[in-house]
Amino acid sequence: MRERLDRLGEDLRLGQWQPGPVKASHVIAYTGKRIDMVIPTVGDRIVHRAMRRAIEPVLEAHAFAPWVSGFRPGRNRLTSLRQAAQHLQAGWVWVADVDVKQASAGSSTEEVIGWLAEHIQDGSFLDRVRTALEALPDPIAPGCGLSPMLLNLRLSRVDSALRGLHVVRFADNYCLFAPSQAQAETANEALTAALGKAGLQPHPGKSRIRPAANAEDLFLISG
Repeated sequence: MRERLDRLGEDLRLGQWQPGPVKASHVIAYTGKRIDMVIPTVGDRIVHRAMRRAIEPVLEAHAFAPWVSGFRPGRNRLTSLRQAAQHLQAGWVWVADVDVKQASAGSSTEEVIGWLAEHIQDGSFLDRVRTALEALPDPIAPGCGLSPMLLNLRLSRVDSALRGLHVVRFADNYCLFAPSQAQAETANEALTAALGKAGLQPHPGKSRIRPAANAEDLFLISG
């Protein structure tokens, strides 16, 4: 194993690494929804993890908002619930609860590399990431070790347009808090416009404007 890892590291250093085939698979969520995913080889998963460990600290420092949780170190649904509870306690009890439709679909490898290049200037490293992503059916394909981080990177472009609003995001679920229904509708329009500029849109069956008295009612899977 040590020899194989050393050889893998040398291939990466020289730019000779080529990813192996991916296996198409799927899982059935407890809600009954089918989620298509890929399974890379063990060697490729090692590479993906190494790349993520190199990229993630940069994005944590420069790209990700403090009100974003999910797929981040030390930030999960409980973090989002605590932040949401603070808004509700302050009287911002109307919520634009928006789930992003197919948040991981529809991007290209070069588009993803462009997002990364805004924060990482090492061209050789970006070339290795490009090689890894080109082997996938979609650059943010579920199952790839880079996909959760890249999903947050994609949505960070939406997040940057929401400055000044009271927002909490968990994974691909936004909650925008306002003191009245009218202001929640205005916030929802701002988010919809920001999503549109990023080539995304709200999920019509999972997005709504509603009063919320309890933070625990938010950020539920299919809820």
